[in-house]
Amino acid sequence: MVRGCWCVILLGLLLAFASPSRAGEATVFTLWPLVDYRADEAINYRSLHLLGPLFKFEVKEDETEFALRPLLYRATDQTGLAQTEVLYPFAVKRSHPDAEFVDVLHLLNFDFGERTQGSANQFYLFPFLFYGDHPEHGRYAAFFPFGGTLYDWFGRDRITFTLFPLYSRTVRGTTTTDNFLWPVFSRISGDEESGFAVWPIYGQSRKAGVYRRQFCLWPIYFNEELALDSGDPVTRRAVLPFWFEQESRNYSQRSLLWPFFTWIQNRADEYEQWDAPWPLVRVTHGADRHGLRLLPVYADETVGARRKRWFLWPLYKIEDTESALIVSQRHRVLFFLYSDLAERKVDTGDEKRRVDLWPLFSYHREGGVSRLNALALLEPLFPGNQAIERSWSPLWSLYLQRWDQQGNQIISVLWNLFWQERQGEKLAFELFPLVDYRRDAAAQRLRLLKGLIDLRSEEHTRCLHLFYLPWGMCWEASSTPPVTVAVQGTAER
Repeated sequence: MVRGCWCVILLGLLLAFASPSRAGEATVFTLWPLVDYRADEAINYRSLHLLGPLFKFEVKEDETEFALRPLLYRATDQTGLAQTEVLYPFAVKRSHPDAEFVDVLHLLNFDFGERTQGSANQFYLFPFLFYGDHPEHGRYAAFFPFGGTLYDWFGRDRITFTLFPLYSRTVRGTTTTDNFLWPVFSRISGDEESGFAVWPIYGQSRKAGVYRRQFCLWPIYFNEELALDSGDPVTRRAVLPFWFEQESRNYSQRSLLWPFFTWIQNRADEYEQWDAPWPLVRVTHGADRHGLRLLPVYADETVGARRKRWFLWPLYKIEDTESALIVSQRHRVLFFLYSDLAERKVDTGDEKRRVDLWPLFSYHREGGVSRLNALALLEPLFPGNQAIERSWSPLWSLYLQRWDQQGNQIISVLWNLFWQERQGEKLAFELFPLVDYRRDAAAQRLRLLKGLIDLRSEEHTRCLHLFYLPWGMCWEASSTPPVTVAVQGTAER
């Protein structure tokens, strides 16, 4: 019987500790780290978190999100749009009523449904199985290496193969290439076009008035004449690594011991460039391209609207962009160890700021809203990746803060062991299980130990509740507490 009494007492204390608190129309129910439930019927918002960041279910107006981090994330809305991520980036699925897309590590992919003009439904299990419905040629399929046909793959209009590499044929424009024991033997044919190759020993091809190519012991020697039917034909010759040259009306290049010593004259873009040796020393002169590179000590190079400066490469780098659309500056230390990006749109004046210090914190401000996360294990490496922020970041976000220019603010420490929310005149915070406080325009409430001591203030009335009891003593705000006890809580009528 004594054991039963203790069970009843413990159950009562548990329910008291987990009892919900209300501020206006908002409801907060916490039992850290097991349960965190919040709801606001005024904006159709509900959020449930279990076991800290591991489980999440959230409804925001017409959007619903579910997460079992880091294994699963799913978001849907009332229009039928859905996004599902499984152990991102392992698998991603996007769908709406007329189409569906699935990708698994870019190896398994299918994209079916209503498509825009000129696109194709397709499925592939790379590199073995390919299937598609081409808008012009109809259905196609291939089972590598046994045989099949592909359209618009690997930069070719058509690919046909049988027992690859025994035989394959590729078509690109009017050029057809037949390969036998690819890449050793090949034959080129087309409209006034012919050629052959025994790779890497010797090969040649030509198309009257368009191009001529020849190689010997590839890539040691090659000689090419390209774009003969254009106003700027190109000639390229090489005996690598000793010599390389390229010549056209608008471009000249000479390389000795390629790629280490190179001279470039680009007459179209109006600049000259010397590499001696590449990539350590570079000098560039021109209208929109100029600079000096003396790595690893110093580099200052400008290309169009972009300017890059290195100091003790790769220790410190500054990147500037100043164009008609955007002005930005980014400071970086050791690539992604520290990064500070400030950006402003010229037409609207909108500003964006992002600061990352791996792995300690990530700060982002855009559209008047700022956010700060600590720790930040992947965010500096993949800035702006929303999938990582959804499925991974909450697992290590020991401190999280969001605020805007109107003074609204959200703070969370250790997945809401301590949290604070401020919105206009409303303020709520909790340090579980010691203290929680709620305040809005009409009322205030302070609780210690989840209600062991509960002080409430509404209009001109003050009430004090003790030991989790539903009744307490109340008095007028202008008077001292009365000796008599006023019944409050569930017994009040």
